[in-house]
Amino acid sequence: MNQAKRVVFNTGITYAKAAVTVFISLYTTRLVLNALGAEDFGLYNVIGGLIAMLAFLNSVMTTSTQRYISLSLGGGDIGNIKRIFANSIIAHLIIGVVILIGIEVTGMYFIYNKLQINHTRISTAVYILHFVSVSTFLTVISVPYDAVVNAHENMTFLAIIGVFETILRFLAAIVIFYFGEDKLLLYGLLMLVVSFVIRLIKQIYCTRKYPECTVSLKAEYSKKQIVELGSFAGWQLFGNLAAIARNQGVAVVLNLFYTTVVNAAYGVANQINTQLMFFSETMLSAVRPQIMKSEGANDRARMIRLALTANRFAFYLFTFFAVPFYFELPFILKLWLANVPDYSVEFCRAIILLTMASQINQGLITAVQAIGKIKVYQMVAGGILLLTLPVGYVFLKLGYPPQYIILVGFGLECISTVFRIFYFNYLTGYSVKEYFKGVIFDSFASLLPTVLIVWFVQQHLHGEWFKFIITCLVSGVTYIGFIYLLGLKDTEKTMIAQLIQTAKKKVFKS
Repeated sequence: MNQAKRVVFNTGITYAKAAVTVFISLYTTRLVLNALGAEDFGLYNVIGGLIAMLAFLNSVMTTSTQRYISLSLGGGDIGNIKRIFANSIIAHLIIGVVILIGIEVTGMYFIYNKLQINHTRISTAVYILHFVSVSTFLTVISVPYDAVVNAHENMTFLAIIGVFETILRFLAAIVIFYFGEDKLLLYGLLMLVVSFVIRLIKQIYCTRKYPECTVSLKAEYSKKQIVELGSFAGWQLFGNLAAIARNQGVAVVLNLFYTTVVNAAYGVANQINTQLMFFSETMLSAVRPQIMKSEGANDRARMIRLALTANRFAFYLFTFFAVPFYFELPFILKLWLANVPDYSVEFCRAIILLTMASQINQGLITAVQAIGKIKVYQMVAGGILLLTLPVGYVFLKLGYPPQYIILVGFGLECISTVFRIFYFNYLTGYSVKEYFKGVIFDSFASLLPTVLIVWFVQQHLHGEWFKFIITCLVSGVTYIGFIYLLGLKDTEKTMIAQLIQTAKKKVFKS
């Protein structure tokens, strides 16, 4: 299978997964919210937000390990993969233990001294902390296996394991809906069981599928390799800390000013955002290994081309679903949830804007990671994003509504994007002017007229279901048309036409 077909195939497989997981995940959230109630649901989210601030190493180390494996695959250095994998296992075991201890110490301090938790639920909150900390440890030590699967672009396995995990979480929601005196405690325990099962399956599969996963840790141990992985991951760590502080740390700041009911609204908004991002993240997960392999093969031109294409398509895929959601959020939330927490609509709309700003540079971020010169990049970009918490705290202290902390994050994300563009120019020599013209302008040239048309249509429609259906149809058809006319390059139009022709031939043959 050639590289272009592999990307298309992997993207298609993961979208098939999305078709199953999105609706199950959304309905699972509804069940959990109704079973726990807004207060306990908010309590679980605020504890989860606190843990996520310390568990960000998962995505950091996945990217770091995957980078080294992908570069080795791109350069044909298969022997080095075993060394990378073995030393990654050792590094993650150490990191997992450190994180576990950090979660317990920090979490206990926040629960007893900082968070606004009903005194009758303190003991339950402590148990939830223990469950989530162990789940985090299991996730951290799974990272090397995730990295191997991603580097080999095995999206079929990722799709299967993703659907299976979603089904397990759905079953857990059903269990707590019908059983259990303390449903929050039972839910935390079931989430731990799910983490353990998924971790076990990944290890068994990778050990049997990939020879590099069957290694002797003692024989392959290399202090130099661990230091190299750790150095790259350390700066990745800073950038991810900033992202987690912006996304999950917000829950802790909100709890300093509001009750856990507001955290429930923020949790609902994050659930919506996660599902909307799934489509763009799916495409990116298929393209990222190719970007890194191209750099490993010293094909800088292809790497840049893939990164720029990934930027625009990540933006298109996110906003395609986000536009109708943005306009129809009151109806969607009422339809989805029996009881909609206050501020849910405001949080959802603010998070959609923030994520839209971040999606337009996702390919660029992967390109910088592939090149490997990330110290200055993470210091500046991460430093800008880290300002979300203190600046957001000031806004809340001044009496602004809770969603303003997300809008602060949106503004800082835009500033960070400008820096990323100039740093990309510094690393690759790619013209800043061409970037703004070929990525930023082309992307918004398709989005803005679509938003205006949808807004105009919304003003003249009545009836909730009728308005929802027409909004989705007008948004979808209009946006696809503008993307094709204004947002695609000629080469991309040709490729799409070829894919359609190939699909037609296969359909008519069968």
